[in-house]
Amino acid sequence: MDLILDVNTQIYPMDLGDKFRMVIATSLREDGMADDGEYDPTDATPSRADSFEYVMYGKVYRIEGDESTPEPGSRLAAFVSFGGLLMRLQGDANNLHGFEVDTHVYLFVKKLAF
Repeated sequence: MDLILDVNTQIYPMDLGDKFRMVIATSLREDGMADDGEYDPTDATPSRADSFEYVMYGKVYRIEGDESTPEPGSRLAAFVSFGGLLMRLQGDANNLHGFEVDTHVYLFVKKLAF
């Protein structure tokens, strides 16, 4: 997988070479059930965001195939907009089969200590 990700480094500083854990999900809920896409700071229900330091909410706006590979459809690229911060995740089509245009996703990041 290849990742290009814009991060707001003013609120979450990251340096070249930093190791991090990243999760992409369609819901904040731990059980994976759909949510309404609204964040309620008064809700005390545990969420996936509790385990991470940086969370973004965005929308998949494009999915492209990679024409440079000999097998058509073997690699895909999913593009997500997080309110102006962009992400491209490119790799084997089997790993990106859950991405669909116009779906909303959460991105969770936490730096690793080592």
